[in-house]
Amino acid sequence: MSDVEDKEKLTIVAQDILRPLPVKLRGLANVRTEVKLKESYTKGWRVELGALKHRNVRLEVWFCQYPKEGQRFFWYGFYAAQAENLRAFIDCLPETLRPVKQFSDLDLRLANGSRQDYVMKRSLQKEYFNHPIYEEYRESGQRYSYFGHFDSSLSENSNALAAIVGRALSFFEEVLASLRTTPAAVDLGAPDESDVYTGIERRVVKLHLSRERSRDLAERCKRRDNYRCRVCEMTFREVYGDIGRTFAEAHHVIPLSRLSSTVESSIEDLITVCSNCHQMLHRLDGEAGDVPKLRRMIHRP
Repeated sequence: MSDVEDKEKLTIVAQDILRPLPVKLRGLANVRTEVKLKESYTKGWRVELGALKHRNVRLEVWFCQYPKEGQRFFWYGFYAAQAENLRAFIDCLPETLRPVKQFSDLDLRLANGSRQDYVMKRSLQKEYFNHPIYEEYRESGQRYSYFGHFDSSLSENSNALAAIVGRALSFFEEVLASLRTTPAAVDLGAPDESDVYTGIERRVVKLHLSRERSRDLAERCKRRDNYRCRVCEMTFREVYGDIGRTFAEAHHVIPLSRLSSTVESSIEDLITVCSNCHQMLHRLDGEAGDVPKLRRMIHRP
């Protein structure tokens, strides 16, 4: 086992994952543009691939001896410096993607002859490779966690590395595609926006916000309106320059009182708004005439 060769393997795998990752994740994560190897403290190295938006959860790939000392295996998945973030993330997944095994501080030990590298006390059993595993550890009073796959491949040739890349991409895509079907989960960790609304029943507001966060639909709406607010007519690009070029929000125009869990939104139900107008719309009565009403408020002499 050569450290130089293994670093090269990790670099190749990380680069091949990063190349198609932005397209596959379709805007759900900020993806890095270059590969930087860092010490894993599990007798190997790791690469940060990117991070989910609105939540401190990172996408990473590791090549280390943690599951079995004396032999390096690839791991790919999600990491959170605050374990509760990742637990909430996993709670939104369907049963088929839930962890089949969980590990904690009780399952690790210092590697032989090392004062900083850790490995599992008992080597990972074969049946747990290539399946979702959740790990949660404690350090300095804080809990951090991981959710991902240890890949069973020994990475002995380019074909094996390509297969690892394919499985990693499939895992990331499958997990995030599942979150896409539960829109409220995509913005895990964002402030509870219902706190700013008064006079409207919270359950209905949360459902309304959930519908507005249907990413694909919202993006289509904003492109249709050329990112211009349909209430005050501003665009963020006109105010902030290129940094605001594609920034806007989408608002559901169906009255709150008519929303139900069985209604499926279409692009015709959404309009593009700026952040200020969006907040003001949610402070109105939740009626069909809220948009023209707010428009009149803005443009009154």
